[in-house]
Amino acid sequence: MNDASHSPLRVGFARGVSPAKWERRWRAASARPLEFVPLDLTFGESNGTGVDADVDVDVDVDVDVVILRVGPGKTPAGSEGSARIRHAIRLYTESVALVVTADHELAELPAVSPAELALVPLLDHPDHAADWPAAEPWADPSWRPADPRAALELVATGTGGILLPLPLARHLTRKREHAVLPVRAEAGEPELSGSTVWAVWPVDRDSADVQQLAGILRGRTARSSRASTAAEHTDAATRASKPAPRSQRNKRELNPKSRGAQLAAAAKARAAKKRKRR
Repeated sequence: MNDASHSPLRVGFARGVSPAKWERRWRAASARPLEFVPLDLTFGESNGTGVDADVDVDVDVDVDVVILRVGPGKTPAGSEGSARIRHAIRLYTESVALVVTADHELAELPAVSPAELALVPLLDHPDHAADWPAAEPWADPSWRPADPRAALELVATGTGGILLPLPLARHLTRKREHAVLPVRAEAGEPELSGSTVWAVWPVDRDSADVQQLAGILRGRTARSSRASTAAEHTDAATRASKPAPRSQRNKRELNPKSRGAQLAAAAKARAAKKRKRR
């Protein structure tokens, strides 16, 4: 580790991850400079293996901590077991989005349900998670796009749609060519499993500054008391694994002219009449 009084703490982050809030909290808690370094990663792997494998976080840039995403149910490679070479804390879970062409018939909707994904041919790509609805296989495996950008080029032609983590989809798409639709479960439907975002650093860089940053990444402020590292790591993983209460999730808006909206308005009017009679 370099001289902390002069050199910044360097944090690499994957595409679609927004580090601004953490930078503000760090400035309020520490005098050491903090430098965020964008990395050319969508998911954490650097070897093109896709999200079905444990994620390798080796990067070519010298950073102290890496903030990355991994596929549903996956963990960064080397972060588990007695022989682990990396510390890792789970920060949050990302929502899933459907990306279609900008002029698609679904493009004006605020969101789609998992059931509505059946209306769109899903294109297979390396970052399509096994937990998501099955994508259509390519007749020739060599046609499979190599990465999300290549898949988005196909989406823009009207070939079909793809599923991506919502923040990554918003980061990579172009408004003139693509529509990004969050996938939100209706009542009684299971949620799609989302990708997770982790902070990872080598065990030999486990300094006091890195531990302080880890606390800020978890949401601890400068005034917060610090619990043991093991307890904090367990609490962060537990919180991230619990879905938000349905009342806190964004509710899907209805088209005012749709049949669903008309039925809802009629039900509301009947309820108002009943209240007046009482």
